[in-house]
Amino acid sequence: MTDARPPAGGDEPVTFEEALRRLDEVVSRLESGEVGLEEAVALFERGQGYLAACRERLGAAQRRIEELTAEDLPPEPGGGAQEPPAPF
Repeated sequence: MTDARPPAGGDEPVTFEEALRRLDEVVSRLESGEVGLEEAVALFERGQGYLAACRERLGAAQRRIEELTAEDLPPEPGGGAQEPPAPF
């Protein structure tokens, strides 16, 4: 069986993809219906941790993209005044 420890205490997945992979494993185990109540609760808790890690990484990526696209770009040569492209 694969390890599905929560992303806490130094065992945090280092990438979004790793956190998502582990979350998917937790979901698969829960959906299988082959785990007892206590294990299901523990898996759910782990899944919440992986979900939080994914959301944090996505949020950080979104903030970085917003920073990059918000920076003032130099004007285009020729004055920068252009007609907008035709919609079709």
